[in-house]
Amino acid sequence: MVILGFNCADDKQIALDFLRANSATFPCILDSSDAAVKTGFKSYKMSGVPLNYIIDKEGKIVDAWYGYEEGHKRALASLEKAGLELEGQ
Repeated sequence: MVILGFNCADDKQIALDFLRANSATFPCILDSSDAAVKTGFKSYKMSGVPLNYIIDKEGKIVDAWYGYEEGHKRALASLEKAGLELEGQ
């Protein structure tokens, strides 16, 4: 499994400060170029953040949703649907 962040909307320093303050350990692309904004808002149909995607090993989107969910039930179910075996489930 790979976790990757993509931020095309925020000032780079604000995003870096947020990632540090929240102890993020995954790589995050910070790019507010026109191409990145087009990718986020047009290709991936972003309209807010956080926007979460679960993408399977074939590159197909298994699920997508906005926001944070306590307990991550939707994310865990989507990971299983994508073929990941989760310990403790």
